[in-house]
Amino acid sequence: MTAAPAFAATRRFFSYDPDNAETRHVAGALTFEFDQHLLSTTVLRVRATEGEATADLKRANQSALGGGGLTALIGAAAPERDLYEVQPREEGAAMISALCPGARRAWMAFDRLKANHDMRVLVLADGPSGGARLCRTLAFAYHGEWRLPPGPPVDERRVEVPHFPYN
Repeated sequence: MTAAPAFAATRRFFSYDPDNAETRHVAGALTFEFDQHLLSTTVLRVRATEGEATADLKRANQSALGGGGLTALIGAAAPERDLYEVQPREEGAAMISALCPGARRAWMAFDRLKANHDMRVLVLADGPSGGARLCRTLAFAYHGEWRLPPGPPVDERRVEVPHFPYN
């Protein structure tokens, strides 16, 4: 029982800046929120760092991409093997549309998040004839980590966020 806290997940936030013109135009800076476990990482959300768009991510099985999975779409040598589906609820649908116009479903494939490491995000989307297609490749430079204050986790539902118009 005393070892349980050692196995608990740590909530982390890594921020990335766009590393080329296409990434700057399509996505801008992004922050990934994730739980880091002892042997694995679970990405929870992607946030537009400079805007108010946030999309939940859900770990996805490669079978959702159609025959051949990631290997058929990006090749066997690509290191991006962590696959997450962008959830379309709330701002997720707008993010899907911005990343891959015309798509109804989208996935992000990337390597394990690591501090001080740049990252490539492969955006995959539903194809017109079924299955998935590679929509675009985004390049990001590691910017930094947002640190949470010590203490119990903050319940985001209880944080008061001002809405426009401000009074």
